[in-house]
Amino acid sequence: MTIDERLLRIETWRTRFIAQGIDAFALEYPAADKRELKRLVQQAQAISHRHGTARRLLRYLRALDDAR
Repeated sequence: MTIDERLLRIETWRTRFIAQGIDAFALEYPAADKRELKRLVQQAQAISHRHGTARRLLRYLRALDDAR
């Protein structure tokens, strides 16, 4: 998988989180901390106009993908 494909997959998950929640992701990434994911998604939803929170969520997802 190329870096571009990987980043696209992670971006897709982030978009799905904001729209749908974390259940599907947690099934695919059992090591994910659901509490941390919920917190990051809530922050991203609350202040979507700021880029910092969205970047933190993206970094967390990337780290989980790296560990996989």
